[in-house]
Amino acid sequence: MTRKIIDMTKDPRGGQFEYFRTMTDPWAGITVPVEITDLLASLNGRPFFLSYLYTVMRAANAVPELRRRLLPDGQVVEYDHCDPSYTVMKPDGTGVYVYCLLEDDLSSYEKFVAEGKRRQKETLERGTLTEDGDVLANFFVSCVPWLYYTQIKEPAGGADDSNPRFAWGKYREENGRMMLPMSLFINHALCDGWHVTQFYKNLDRELAELSAYLKTQNEQQ
Repeated sequence: MTRKIIDMTKDPRGGQFEYFRTMTDPWAGITVPVEITDLLASLNGRPFFLSYLYTVMRAANAVPELRRRLLPDGQVVEYDHCDPSYTVMKPDGTGVYVYCLLEDDLSSYEKFVAEGKRRQKETLERGTLTEDGDVLANFFVSCVPWLYYTQIKEPAGGADDSNPRFAWGKYREENGRMMLPMSLFINHALCDGWHVTQFYKNLDRELAELSAYLKTQNEQQ
């Protein structure tokens, strides 16, 4: 994983960057209902959370602006790749953070799920609320599987915080389609609504591709 410095004085979003950097709360978020009918039908016993997380991370990494971060000195860097840091629940109801790696090709789905299971087991045994490695390189992920919500607010560390937050809730059937509330929160200094829209478009594509891939795998078994 590498990163490069972005000169925002020469970046097309330089003006927006300077404008939103003056705000005490530049965070913006949107929740969109996402259809997961085909994914659920293709899982065949595979874990839903890690499967859906896989598509979310691929969709997010395809948007360079979502991989941009603010450094303490005010510079902006862009990572070539970001991995998820997500919460899992211990038996007592408290959460711990899990950090999982994501490879590039679609065949890495199995590796991602296996790695996710291993990391979750290790983290639950360790039982501490800590994050590994370069935290700026993470996408922060949370799930509220008990509620189908229409709005949610994620905590952020202020104007200098820059890790995008991803969240989703409980899925339910609506007119024969399985729908899931999917939320994305961004520091507006680093990206705009257009980039958020690209994420959701990417997510629809990734869901379709993974569903087709898993369907083929099921037929070959």
